[in-house]
Amino acid sequence: MGQHGAPRAPFRWDRVTALAAVAAVLLGAPACDHGEERPEDSGPARAAELPVDPPSDDVAQALPLAELEGHYRSAARRALEHETTAEGVEMARHAARFARLLALRERDGTWLATSRRHLREASRRRSLAGACDSAVELARLEAGDAGDLEAAYLVAYRTARRFSGEQHTSCLAEARRITAVLDAHRPSSAELAAIDADPNAEDPTGGTEADSADSQMERWARGRGDLGSALIESIAVYGAPERGAPDPGVVRVVLRFDKVAVFRRSELPEEGELPRRVFIDLEQTTSGESVPRATTVGGAGLQRIRVGTFEPGTTRVVFDLDADARYQLFILTDPYRVVVDFDRSGPGEPVPTPEGDRRRLATIVLDPGHGGNDYGARAEGLKESILTLDIAERVEALLARRLPETRVLLTRRRDELVSLDQRVAFANAAGADVFVSLHLNAADDPVEHGGVATFVLDTTDDRQALSLAARENGTSQREVTGLQTILASLHRQEQLVGSRALAELVQRGALAGCRRTLPDLPDRGVKSAMFYVLVGARMPAILLEGSFLTQPRENRALATPQYRQALAEGVAEGLVRYGRGE
Repeated sequence: MGQHGAPRAPFRWDRVTALAAVAAVLLGAPACDHGEERPEDSGPARAAELPVDPPSDDVAQALPLAELEGHYRSAARRALEHETTAEGVEMARHAARFARLLALRERDGTWLATSRRHLREASRRRSLAGACDSAVELARLEAGDAGDLEAAYLVAYRTARRFSGEQHTSCLAEARRITAVLDAHRPSSAELAAIDADPNAEDPTGGTEADSADSQMERWARGRGDLGSALIESIAVYGAPERGAPDPGVVRVVLRFDKVAVFRRSELPEEGELPRRVFIDLEQTTSGESVPRATTVGGAGLQRIRVGTFEPGTTRVVFDLDADARYQLFILTDPYRVVVDFDRSGPGEPVPTPEGDRRRLATIVLDPGHGGNDYGARAEGLKESILTLDIAERVEALLARRLPETRVLLTRRRDELVSLDQRVAFANAAGADVFVSLHLNAADDPVEHGGVATFVLDTTDDRQALSLAARENGTSQREVTGLQTILASLHRQEQLVGSRALAELVQRGALAGCRRTLPDLPDRGVKSAMFYVLVGARMPAILLEGSFLTQPRENRALATPQYRQALAEGVAEGLVRYGRGE
């Protein structure tokens, strides 16, 4: 149905449950309750300011989920507003605490990574009260929540060497106690020597976030077991400006390989006439004859791409950048690809709009799934690729009447193949405010009850969601599971909240439209899954599975223009309501 498409210890709840209790005793941190989830409030998150005295863990755990998310957002916003003050450090610690509690309630989310990020940032404010305590809390998180005792040791070890002075006496004592308790998990002497040499390096876990992501990708690649003699088949650039056209501000570069290749990333600053350079060295890799040695781009801060042999068996790909360019690098599989997104302002950070305020909807990108020789799902003579294009065109026509000032773009207008990489790159380059990928579901086994489901990009342990993502990505469930921790780090929590708000409204609208024909059509709800087509989106982005092609009643309904029109009307209604701020 698809087309070609960890941190030190993977985040596994069964492992965390046991380790959290152990860490609570070892580190003196309260053990987290990993029991049954509490009832959740399905209403919108509150936008109220964080109280002067934020609720305790016991009180916060009993709050409705939406209210707890509201406390998190308020703390995170105030941490940003006061980031140069001790109040900002305190608010970052509150945000981290709420994120850890949310990680217990939304186990398929990325709240743990969010909590880690807040504690890292707070611990870097070394001259401010609370910074040292933030680092100790980070060590406890690594041990108790993430179950990575070696990482916890590194954080505590660095903390003991980074902070000094009487104001940190109790904090330093606690950091030293943690290293003593975790002595059996002491990392290599080389890692500790690196900390001794520079205890004030940026990342209190012993490396930058980019280093951490790179090490995860390297471990993933080496674990595939089919390394050696890889070939760069092509380098595609999406979003580069045409001559004389304005800079779109976002460019995606995709390196495509015939098999997995291990790489290392490095960066050199601007030196005289030499520009800033980011390069990746690919082990046991050569470039194909059709791959150009130099490609001029001139957009999103990416000047050009150069390819050459660095040393025998190693190919170096160099990106010449402007000083203000930013980039994000990740990998995808089947076929194996290294994807690099460039821009001048960093990934989009859409902030959820309070209820009642209108949201910006200047540009909407609709993505009809599949196309060309990738038919998607097929049943009873119907092809998903044909139907999704028809539904997208119907949504476009409806929005032209209901949102006349909004530009609506489609990723394809013919029955043609468009790569997953190109679809979201198109939306990024267009400056889209939302991205909606339209699909129809299918199942290998007979389906008695189909229904409508809408997905946002996030990790999951739901078997059906993993299986569906594998089919849509054109890969195996093993690859989706193995990569989802890495890919989840590419979007920010604020974007996820915006995507969920969009998904809820589109799901509600699509279901209501379809139920005009099939009144008892099941509601499969809003879910998380790691769909490659959503990876790297800088705006709220969702994927709709609007009915099952392999369910007999839904198949017969999808064959009629009336049902497809009702589905399109539901999608359009959801988008209109999202723009209104509902």
